[in-house]
Order: sequence, then C-alpha cells, then structure tokens
Amino acid sequence: MVRLARLGQALGPRFGFDAAVVSRAYEGELRALDPWVCSAPGLHYVPEHLARRQGPGRVLTATWGEYLGDLGFDRVERIRDVVGWWRRTLLERGTALLVADYAPLAQLAARSLGIACVVTSQGYGLPPAHLPTFPAVHPEASARLHDEARLLDNVNQVARDIGLPPLAGLPEVHRADLSLVHTFGFLDPYRSWRHERCLPPVNDYSSVLASDGDEVFVYFSTEELDRPGVLEALERLRLPRRGVLLRATPEMRARLAASGMVVETAPVPVDLIARRSRLLLHAGQHGMLSVGLLAGLPQVALPQNLEQLFHAQRAEAAGVARVVIAKEDVEQRLADAVSAMYGDASARESAGRMAASLRADLDATPRELLARAVLPLAEQVLSGSR
Repeated sequence: MVRLARLGQALGPRFGFDAAVVSRAYEGELRALDPWVCSAPGLHYVPEHLARRQGPGRVLTATWGEYLGDLGFDRVERIRDVVGWWRRTLLERGTALLVADYAPLAQLAARSLGIACVVTSQGYGLPPAHLPTFPAVHPEASARLHDEARLLDNVNQVARDIGLPPLAGLPEVHRADLSLVHTFGFLDPYRSWRHERCLPPVNDYSSVLASDGDEVFVYFSTEELDRPGVLEALERLRLPRRGVLLRATPEMRARLAASGMVVETAPVPVDLIARRSRLLLHAGQHGMLSVGLLAGLPQVALPQNLEQLFHAQRAEAAGVARVVIAKEDVEQRLADAVSAMYGDASARESAGRMAASLRADLDATPRELLARAVLPLAEQVLSGSR
C-alpha cells in the first residue's frame, strides 16, 4: 500500500485515483490520494494446496509459478472470474492507467483493454516477464505441486477468450508498459536475469545513521505475537524496548507495557528509530528490513513466510541480521538471538558499512527517483499518445 501511495503521489494531481484492494485494513495509506475505494477479488491460497505447504512433510514453494498455482492458477474458472471482474471494473471506472502490485490478472485485464500499465513491487514479488519459466528462488526445494506448462495453458485459455495472443511463458503475466522494482541488488532473487535497473525501496529512510541508541525497536504488523513463545520472549528481555504492534490485542499491549516496553500507538518517524535504536526486531518484511539497512542498524528477523525468510537470509549472509525460525522453543531462541545481536559489535560495524555503501548509491531521494521513472509514461497517457 505504501508503494501504491508513493506511485500515486509521483503521478501527481492531474490524475484522479481509484483503488481496488483485497484488504481494507491498510487503505488509510492511500488517504493523501483521496481515492474512490472498492474491494477487489483476492488471489487466496487454495485450501488443499496450502495444506501441502504446511506441517510435517510439507512441500516448499520452490518457484513463483508454484506460488501462482497455489493461488488458483491451476483452475481456469478462477482465472476467468478474476480477470472478468477486473475488465468490468476498469471499463466502468474509465481507467486510463493501471498501477498494479501483486495483481497479475489485473495486468492481463488491462492489456486486453489497451490500458497502459505500471507494475511495482520489491524484487521477490516481481519476476522478470521475459523469462520462459520461473527459476527456483529456493533451490533447496526440489518437489513441485504444479505443472507450470499446465498453468500457462490455463492462462492462455482465458487470454484467448479476451482477445489476447497466447503468452509465451507464465512469467509474462507480469508484463507491463513500465516495471518498477524497488529493492537493493543483493535482495533481488532475479538480479542476474533482470533487464531494468532496480530503484531503491520507497520507504522513507533516516537522515542520520544510527550511533548511540540503546533501544530494541520491534515492528510486528501481522500475527507475529500469536506465535507461541514470541510474546513471552519480548516480556523477558531485560533491554530497553519500544514497539509498533499493529495487530496486538489490548491484553498483549498491557502485558508488554507492564514488562517495561514502550508500546506505541502511532507510526514512529524513521529519524527517531535511527537515533533511539540499537537493534531492530521484525518479521523480515522488505520495507522494515530496508529501513534498518539504510539506518545502519543490526536486525533480528522472525519470518512468517518464504518471502520474508528469503530477504532475512540475504541480510544474515551479509552479516547484518540474524534469522530465527519459528519452530519449537521460540521463546528461548528469540530472546537469545536478540540479546546476542544487541551486544554484537561486529554486526553493528557491518550494518554501518552497509548503510554507508547503500546511501552512496542514491543520487536522489526515493520519491525523486520514482517520479523520474514514472512521469514519462504518465505524460503519454495524459496526452493520449499511449
């Protein structure tokens, strides 16, 4: 939602904005655009596929194609229903430009109607559209639940029905007039295949580097605290703690406050995070991870999905993070990891060096770079030449 909001701001006031979102929980991020908002059909996990990805003997999701199969690309009617909804909505709203994030079937609908399309994401969520098949992102996962050729055939059945030529490969569902990939190179699983230059993450970053802060800053945005042992680990830490806990219950907030943790009720400016903090704790979300990388803060990640695990492991390999896998005995392992990273001078030095290197590559603010990238296409749309 932050990426979409920043893109809307970059496009400027000459556009009016509509927003079709799967979850209304974070639509407030779009408030500055004053959009018309509706609920879009989501691509949710098919229950029987999700069951194969969980528990003992689970099959890891090796490729993005496997993920799309899990979300219903193995069912022609599901693809047809979602594409049909998007085609109707884009026509009814008189859409001139689609901005898509994790919405490949919206992109397919826009293409069939001749509507210009910008697609945005971090690297993991936006594979290059020119690839013949999706490469393995998690090479240790060898088993497959889906035949990618069959998934492609399903998409092409729908493409034929809406007047599109057949896609050459399943990655082509991500084709757009402009692809904006917001990540750092070492976090991009498709770096060796990507043609376009990556832009920096759209998140604000601190004007200062971390130096003498003493707090552990915790950012949990979904169900992290529901995991057995996580709440207890935070309670037992004998370190200064401050947290933004978006889904915490009143009881959870009360328990953490009673343990001495400062529980925030509003977002914390990134400059304050950099000045106050010595360590970040989060799930490995690309956005929060990027805030820490640019601030020079060591990090501990408790991934909730494979995307977060991938990014956190890349940061761990770079010496600036530690990953805790949420299995048994999470309370002890998470508390130990936070305490160890809090006192790790080597990790602080590595984080500082990485922040200086990443900042040196920024020749403008993320917002300025985004505007430079998107405004040429916006001008074409406004002039009617696209």
